[in-house]
Amino acid sequence: MTTREETFDEDFNELELVDEKPLTWFDVSAMGTGEMLFTAAWAWIVFIASFYGIKWTLIGFVGGAVVINLTWWLYREMITAVPEPGSIQSYGREAGLFSLGTSYFILYAPVYGAFMWLELLVAQGLFQLLFPSVPAGIWPYVVILPVVALNLFGHQITGKVQAGLVILTLIGDVLLAVGLWWLVADSGAWSANWSSPSPINWLTFFVIAGLWLGIMAGILEVQQVHVDEWRNFTQSRDVGLLTAAWQLWGRQIPLALAMLASAPLAALVAMPVPTVGVVQAKFGEHTQHPLFYLALLTMLIATYTTLSVFFMAMGKIVALYAQQGALPRVLGRYSSRSVPWVAILLLTAFALVGVYWKHFDFVLHILSTWSATLYFLMALFYLRMRARKDMDRPLTAKYGVPIAVFLLIYTGLIAYGIFTLDWKAAASWVVVVAVVALYDKFIVPRTKRGSFYRAQVLRKRASAARL
Repeated sequence: MTTREETFDEDFNELELVDEKPLTWFDVSAMGTGEMLFTAAWAWIVFIASFYGIKWTLIGFVGGAVVINLTWWLYREMITAVPEPGSIQSYGREAGLFSLGTSYFILYAPVYGAFMWLELLVAQGLFQLLFPSVPAGIWPYVVILPVVALNLFGHQITGKVQAGLVILTLIGDVLLAVGLWWLVADSGAWSANWSSPSPINWLTFFVIAGLWLGIMAGILEVQQVHVDEWRNFTQSRDVGLLTAAWQLWGRQIPLALAMLASAPLAALVAMPVPTVGVVQAKFGEHTQHPLFYLALLTMLIATYTTLSVFFMAMGKIVALYAQQGALPRVLGRYSSRSVPWVAILLLTAFALVGVYWKHFDFVLHILSTWSATLYFLMALFYLRMRARKDMDRPLTAKYGVPIAVFLLIYTGLIAYGIFTLDWKAAASWVVVVAVVALYDKFIVPRTKRGSFYRAQVLRKRASAARL
């Protein structure tokens, strides 16, 4: 008699998993910095400063950094206790909130795709500056299609190559920041941009911290998906995560502050790409300065690496969730080159939606709501996992419980601040999460594939006794 497992295996014998080499801690940190908003990070800072000025932008950065570092303290313990890929889904399982964890896991793909909307907007601005006579609408396709083709043929940017590109962009950012401070920065512009042009109240700090988290969150999150690919687990866990975060801040903040000292906020916000625009405005349209080409090269390299990791990481998530029965089966197909090609094509179409989407404030506020509620859930998952007595490796992080309680309150206030800023965006995110979670809880288990995979996933737990 044919068993259910045998039937299932035969039904899915066309699937081939990607065989990748393990990553070192530097590869992991490079992917963290290379894959999250290289080109849009400084624009995000300018966006925040345009509403709240330099002083409150920096204060809010500290507020966001507190969340990242405290959550890292909980992460390292949760990762050690449950060393599995797709960690948020695993944490949700161990916390008894599987469908909620799964919803955040699968929603990485559209969230990351929304980040790509910003990346393509920046790329379009870069090429417009370089080729002003060419129709602007063509550039997003020029940027994304070669990356898609390379990924479909199995030629992904590896961790080693990504690390090299990170070094190039690091050097470029440092040189550009020094050049802007030396040649372009003006004390009068800095002073004028220091104070907030918007009224300040008790929620302002939490709102700005939430806007910061919109970019900070992604640095740690996608690395969690790659936890099974780390060569040295302990070193990557303890060093790789924080290195990713602080590499980004260490080079992007000086560059952003140099831009904020170069022109009034109103002028910076009006520029398609402020990093290149301030150089062009200073030295003229026809006498391009070397800083212009340095900025252009750095931003373009960063755009292509970000897009590549988007397809590499998010394609796996979409394919995995399709295999679990929560998405159409066709999205879980792999090519003979071990590439989830259908998922990549779907992600390409989603990323290109940003070419026609113009309400970017709405997108930014949704991303900020996502990050604030994500860290709220991480603290909640930690507390529920901490209460369990039957785990292979109990959670024993020093001060873990008070840190988690503090994060629950703190991120709750941040989420409330974003809600008061744009309740439509915040409510939209909550509705999307609820729909995905409810579908996962009540519909997926009633399907053939979903019931089989659900039984496997819910009972799976990697042994952590050796860590």
